[in-house]
Amino acid sequence: MANIFRNTWRIHDPDTDRVMNDTNTLSIEFLPDGFVFSVMDENAFRYVALEAYQAEGSPGVEDYCLALRAAHADNALLGHPFRKVQAAVHTPSVVLVPDSVCKPGNMEELFATYASKADHQLLRNDPLQVINAQGVYALSQPFLQSLETLFPHCSVKSASLALIKNVLATRRLERWPVDVLLHVRNAFTEILLFEQDQFIFYRSFPTTCIDDLLYYVFYVLEQYQLRAGDLKACVIGELAMDSPGYAVLASFFKDLQIPDRNDMFQYGEAFDDIPCHYYYNLFNLNACES
Repeated sequence: MANIFRNTWRIHDPDTDRVMNDTNTLSIEFLPDGFVFSVMDENAFRYVALEAYQAEGSPGVEDYCLALRAAHADNALLGHPFRKVQAAVHTPSVVLVPDSVCKPGNMEELFATYASKADHQLLRNDPLQVINAQGVYALSQPFLQSLETLFPHCSVKSASLALIKNVLATRRLERWPVDVLLHVRNAFTEILLFEQDQFIFYRSFPTTCIDDLLYYVFYVLEQYQLRAGDLKACVIGELAMDSPGYAVLASFFKDLQIPDRNDMFQYGEAFDDIPCHYYYNLFNLNACES
């Protein structure tokens, strides 16, 4: 493993070795400061392993490529054959475009209106499915080539779009009747805003502390002339319920909640050691793809 990454979580259910076969699913989520992967036993629809790697510095594209190749060579789980491999990459710039506006050949122009991409990046667009819109985003071509070399036919999507899809689907089922959803990570926070049944805002902001998070939350609410004290919020990601950050957030909102695990899946015993909301987006990549 490259020196810039260190293994921070290693959760293996006692059944992991027994159920490892080529019918399982590997899900990988790439974040600005590391990556995490999980293995699901598809026969039981049950998660049996999760490992996370945290960057010690500010990794670039080549760092991720090297770290992924090293992990694939050294980690028996990653080197195992899978029926399906799906990767979700954090894409800080995502442009949501109504289907009525999307036309062949105009994605570059639409994306450039709101964001920019580097020369080594490729532009992609995926349907949101739950609403009539496309998400347009950029991915690194060298990184995509590394993934394809290690995991042929790997499905690579924007983690931001996966989050949006799952939150919209869940709200439609009225499991999250909330006005604001916060996805809090070590290096960024994603904010989704709703007005009654309408999805009205998404953006990813760089955050490293609770003060950063609060600044952007209140900046977004101010743009829509909303008061936190009138809103119900839900938080997922790396924010423990007994943490000072959670207490600060709870003091501003009318109601703040952390969701339960998605009961669509089962989870090995070892997963009881990790807060279920820490990797909610990773676990639900399977729901997003189904």
